[in-house]
Formats: sequence, C-alpha cells, structure tokens
Amino acid sequence: MYRNIVSRSFIWIHLLTSPVMVAILYWQVLELPFFWDDVANFEFMQGRSLLSFWTSASGFPYYRPLGFSIFRVWQWLFGATNTFAFHLLNIIVMICNGWLITAIGLRIWAVLDNGERVNEKQLSKPLARNIFAWQGAIFLCSFPFASIVIPLVASLFHLLVSMLVLLSILAILNFYTSGNVIWAYLGALCACLAPFAHESGIIAGYVLVVLWIVILREFRVQNKIDSSEITISTRFFILVSVVANTAFPVFWASIDKMRLDTGLPTLRPMLEIWNNTIFFLAAYTFPVQPFALFLSNQTSLSEAQSVVIVGSLCLVIIALIFWRFDKLRLFMLSLILVMLMSLPSILTLPQLYVVVSPRLTVLPSIGAVLMWSGLVSLIASRGKYHAWLVALLSVTLLTIPIRYINSRVELHRRALAPISDIVSVVELFPEDNHLVVNPTTWLASAYHTYPIVHDGVVVIPEYHDPGQLVGVHTDQVVQVDGINFPLVAVEPDHHYYDVWGEVLHWDEMAARIRKYDHVWLITYGDGPLEFTEVGQVLHEDLSITDQIPLAIFDGGRLVLWSGLLTVDMRGELLVELVWTLNTPSDEEVFVHAFDCQGNLLGMADGPPLGRMFPFWQWVNGDTVRDVRNIRLSGEASIDCVKVEVGLFEPSTGNRVVAHDIDDNEYINGVVILDINLDSANH
Repeated sequence: MYRNIVSRSFIWIHLLTSPVMVAILYWQVLELPFFWDDVANFEFMQGRSLLSFWTSASGFPYYRPLGFSIFRVWQWLFGATNTFAFHLLNIIVMICNGWLITAIGLRIWAVLDNGERVNEKQLSKPLARNIFAWQGAIFLCSFPFASIVIPLVASLFHLLVSMLVLLSILAILNFYTSGNVIWAYLGALCACLAPFAHESGIIAGYVLVVLWIVILREFRVQNKIDSSEITISTRFFILVSVVANTAFPVFWASIDKMRLDTGLPTLRPMLEIWNNTIFFLAAYTFPVQPFALFLSNQTSLSEAQSVVIVGSLCLVIIALIFWRFDKLRLFMLSLILVMLMSLPSILTLPQLYVVVSPRLTVLPSIGAVLMWSGLVSLIASRGKYHAWLVALLSVTLLTIPIRYINSRVELHRRALAPISDIVSVVELFPEDNHLVVNPTTWLASAYHTYPIVHDGVVVIPEYHDPGQLVGVHTDQVVQVDGINFPLVAVEPDHHYYDVWGEVLHWDEMAARIRKYDHVWLITYGDGPLEFTEVGQVLHEDLSITDQIPLAIFDGGRLVLWSGLLTVDMRGELLVELVWTLNTPSDEEVFVHAFDCQGNLLGMADGPPLGRMFPFWQWVNGDTVRDVRNIRLSGEASIDCVKVEVGLFEPSTGNRVVAHDIDDNEYINGVVILDINLDSANH
C-alpha cells in the first residue's frame, strides 16, 4: 500500500513539475510584445497559404515550414496580433518538453537498471527512476539559455525541434519495450519532421542510432533477446529516419530561399570549429561555468581557456561517478547526444554568430539534462537522507541558473516596455505621423553570469524599422519613424545599449522634428527604460490665435500661451507648455515642482522637446507644444504641488523678465501653474 501511495504521488509530481516551474519562471513573458525576428517571420507569412510554406521559402533565409504552419493555425485561432497567445505557445511547448524528458527518464533508467547490479545501499529501483525523471524536468525547465528563447516568439523553431527529437526518442523506447508498432511509426515520423522545424533536426535519426547502440542494444544483450521482430523493426524504423534526415540537406538546397549561398552549407575553418565547440561545452556544463568566469577574472586565462579547464575537469569527475555507480552508459549517452546535437552548429555556423546565439543550445540541452539529473540521482542514492540530498544538490546546482533566468526575463521586460508604449500611442493616434527618438536596437547587462555567451536583448535589428515592428502588432501600415540623436543620450552604469536609426545632429534634427505630429523620446538608465512624449511643432493651430497669453517674455520675443499640469498613470507629473517664438532667442526653460512647504520635488529644465529643439533652432513664428515629465521625489501629495515655469540665460543663469497680458510683471520671472485636480484624481 505504501508503494502505491508513493507511486501515485510521483505521478502528480511528474505532471505538475514542468508546468509549475515554467509558469513560475516565465509567466511575465506573456506580457511581452513582439520584437526582433518576429517582424521577419510575420511579414514573410503575409499573403501566403499554408501549403506555400512547404513548397517555397522565397523571401526568407530559412526553410522551416512546420513552425510557420503552426504559426498560421495559431493566427486562425487567436488572431495575428495576439501577443499573449503567441508567447503562450512557446510556454506550452516548453511544458510539453518537460513532460517528455520526464517520460524518457523513466524509461531510460528502467532499461539501464535491467540486468545491472544494484548496491544494497542504493535506493530501490522505482524510487531512483522517479527521482531521475523528476530531476530531468527540473533541469530542463531551469536550463539558463532557454531564457533567451522563450520570450521570443520567433524562437519557437528551437523549442519545436527539441520536442520532435524528444518525441522520437520516447516513441522508440516505448516501441522497443512494449512492441506496439504505432510507437515506431510515431518515432520515425517525428524524426523525419524534425528538420522541417529547424535545420538542426537533421540529427534526429542519428540520435536514435546512438540510443540503439548505447542503450537498447545492450538491453537486448543483457536480456538475451535474439533478433526478434521488435528488434528488426526498431532497426528498420531507425534506418528510415537516418535516410530521410541524410537526404534532407539535398532537398533543403533545392528550395527557393533568400540566401546568397544557395547550395549546401560549407564547413568552417578549424579554429572556428574549436571555438564553437568550447561554446557548447560551456552550455553542457552550465551549472559549473560561473566558476570558469570567476577563474578568468582572477587569472590571466581567457574565458575560453577557463571554460575548457573547468568543463573538462567537471566531465572527468562526473564520468568517474557514473562509472562507480555502474551507469557509465548513461553518461556516454549524454555526452554523445550533446556532441551530435551541437554538431550542425559547430561545423557550419560562423563563430561570431554562435556566441550571440545561446538559443542554439536548447536542443543539446537534452543531453546535458540527462547527465545532470543522473548525477543528482546517483549521489542521492548513496546517502541516508535521500530527499534532503536531492533538494540540497538541486539547490546547489540550479540557484545560479534560476537567478540568471529571472534576470534575463527582467531584462526583456525592461527592453521591450517602450515597444508596448509605442503600439499603444499609435493605436490612439493611428492617422498621425510619429517620430521615436533613440529607439532600442539592443540592451544588455554589463555583468555576465556565464563566460563567452553574449546574451543581450535585440529589440529592433538594423534590417527592420520601428514602423515594421509596430505594424505586426496592429496588422496595418503605420507611420512610425525612428532616429538616433546622441546629443541627449545618457550612458547607464550597469547596462549597455545601442540605438536604431540614422544619427542626426542639431540642424538635421530641427528639420526632421517639424515633419511629425508627435515626437517621443526613449531614455536609458539602470532602472526601467522611459518612453515619454516630448511634444511637437504645431502647424496652423487656430486655437492659439484667440487665446490670451499666459506670459510674455522680454517684451514679446517669446510667448507662453498655456501651461497644463496632469498626472499620468504612473503618478508622474506632466507639464504641457505651448510656446511661440517671435524673434530669435537662445534662452532655455526651467520647470521646477515644489510642495506646499517650498521643498523641491523635481525639475525638468532645458530646451523644449526633450532638450532636442532649442530656441535658437526655431524659426520666427514657430509654435511648439512642449511636454515635460517630472518624477516627484518623496511622499508628495498631488493636490499640494505647485510648478514654477520661466526662462533663463544659460551662460549667466539670469532669469528672463515676464509679464502677463495686462503688463503685470511676474515676480522673479516665475509663472506659477496649478495642478489639475480633476485629471489627478481621475
């Protein structure tokens, strides 16, 4: 009865581990917008039928019809612009992969235990098998570089090919142990389809060969199984998979694609192959690689040398542990699978592409998971307090990877928050022209957890533009441009970033600003990225002509028509000023917020339009709506805030004299604005 209770408990543990872990680690991904290569994928899909994905990849550099077919079905079900649904798709596939590795773990451990001696101090076979399978799901869901894949809808291809390879392994294991031929057909089908999800899937059939040689053939020998029908059938279906995968590159080369090289990929130089191998070694031994980075920082060793030293030493120690516990075949299976699954990338991809593509390690992580989950299970089986040992080892090995995942998800949220804001304002003003200043190309942390890996967030690559990115969210042509204006840029202390667009300076910027209905600015720091409206040049605004000026500066050189205070959804104070220039000026604006006791709460000084359109760039008669954002400091009560506005001479700091319409002089050149209580309370 106790054994039945334990068995039922493990069923629930296996069912819940993957969805619970993925949900905890990645639920915030569901709030993200589309970004990076999502644009290329969805633009490629426009106007294409489901069948056309399988017959041509014209206009796209890769032939991945299975993934695009799933995208099309998802669009039919949930709509083409449903970001939540598409991010949920990646999470669903990741959860399924966790379930698959669990099922594979149960079967592989059972096959390995069949006929092998078991030390009397070890766990009972069913318990050890369940711990191995459970740890497999935990390690797969905690694989750190999946945090680069799951937030990006376009990376479904990597998750999908992993799922097909896992399905083929599970199906062949089930067929060999149960004799049900349906499993054999399913295994061969998944292996044959794997390259249609991603090019690295060409190894699926060879993975089954490795499974046969290392695991199943030995199982047959130990159990004295002759060349039965099941054995012959297994070999046949594996052979079919190998032939199909081997022929795929020839078929792939014949498909029309948007590539300069239309033939088969060529081998990289040996030095690049070696460096690519080191990159995948770092992924294989990911729990210990933070020590390699530490070693590199503390010595004269390069990061690559440290990876080789730490990774090789780690593999030797783990191999000895597996040998000591009579599970060396499991270690060999893990090692060969990682090598095989990494091989297409190692041999054919440029080193500079590989080091910025941690997503390539998602498929080889299958082999890594088998090794690390096996290690935890074997060590735990030697101790008296098995549950405590499993927990201690898991926490020790996975604390850094889980913290890394959390940091990457947060980095995605920070980098992509302005994209959601841009989409919102374009939907609010769909007919207007929008200019986004300093849109993000990529954002990365200045601190690394793992050596070699470059793991920033690409938002808008150089081969797309902000209008295209917004367009895939709205499913219509939008009028959004972006430019790079470095004169207002700020360098954060703990992050690196790059800005999309043509670099402009004062004269070019002044000419460009006049063309748009709305101007927005993205500002960078170590906190959240800020997307703020800075205003626009007003054209033929008839409401100004009949309005009484709020203040007249220096005898009419500059006129302040209005000053409006509102509070946005974040509780920040927005100051909206409307200026007209009548004669040339080089003054700047000061905007200071105070509480009722006269304490300074915040400032927003400088030229109009986010310091990008100084008065000396204006033309006589220009009228500009100037929007400024003040983040109030302290526990200020919104209904007890006053804002002082005026002009000052930058070279001296002297304030410019201001009068009202009745020629009454403002004290110290200060115009006081009152908070709009209705807007604040609303």
